[in-house]
Amino acid sequence: MSEQKLEVFNVLNFLNNGYELEDILNEGQFGTFSSAEECINYLVDEGYLKGDVDVTANVEITAEYISKKYIVSELKDILRENGLKVSGKKQELVERVLPLLKEVKDASNLDISASADKSYDNLELTDKALEFLKENEWIDLYMFALVQFRFTDFETFVEGSSEGMIQTAHNFCDEIISRALVNNQFVVFRLALSAKAHVFAYDGDYESFLDYDLQHFILGLNPISLTSEEYASYVIIDEANIINLRNVLEKLKMGSLKKRFDNIWNKSHIKNTTVPKKTCFKLLRRALDGADIEELNFDVREKFFNKKFGIQ
Repeated sequence: MSEQKLEVFNVLNFLNNGYELEDILNEGQFGTFSSAEECINYLVDEGYLKGDVDVTANVEITAEYISKKYIVSELKDILRENGLKVSGKKQELVERVLPLLKEVKDASNLDISASADKSYDNLELTDKALEFLKENEWIDLYMFALVQFRFTDFETFVEGSSEGMIQTAHNFCDEIISRALVNNQFVVFRLALSAKAHVFAYDGDYESFLDYDLQHFILGLNPISLTSEEYASYVIIDEANIINLRNVLEKLKMGSLKKRFDNIWNKSHIKNTTVPKKTCFKLLRRALDGADIEELNFDVREKFFNKKFGIQ
């Protein structure tokens, strides 16, 4: 039920932000519904959407179409109703029926709606839908910042929290960070740092976002711990992280990046350096300036990581 709640929220939220319903249905993933159409039927039945679904036939009436669509007895019924001869082979019946069907303007009367297009332009959000979005705004935050963690975990955390939405999300990240450190799960720890950065961004605090994303970069090059299994799929320099840093640096139009980098390095309390501080900053500058991330990762693996993390 929780996953369905997430899907329903996303559809309604996109609609509320001006997206066309048909575009949402074409792009969306509907894991708890058998089809996009079933999702729409649910939203209408539950009172989240109101309006009519227009069904318009989009069928070219050809002899081939008629032959596939109708069996002999149905063709004879159509001919009989129109006072025409009903004897002969199927192809002969098809040829007699063809001009009749072409003349019919309302194709739905001939049961061809299975091939019809449906237009959802007339559907709109109800007051119930708007209330649902307001009550569950935390799902929007989840989609923006916390989607790498299980939805049901955050949902349970929200239900048990008396704090506001933003603080609840920070507390959720902090708890994951604490558990990851205790259990020596560095990859999870790094994911939680990135999530916390995005919670700050969602709240418009780009200064804090920058600090946490810089720490994400620094610790990516200096993991606290890493098993050989984790290392096999480990991303040292994360391209999404670089894009985020580049975007926020442009937004803030800040002064010395080096001074901020030094400050975050000191706060990170790196005890076991893999990539030296000076080299880390050079790599950051190269990445921000557009260097190929895949090539940077290859070079860093070869020079600093492979021997240390189990590949001789």
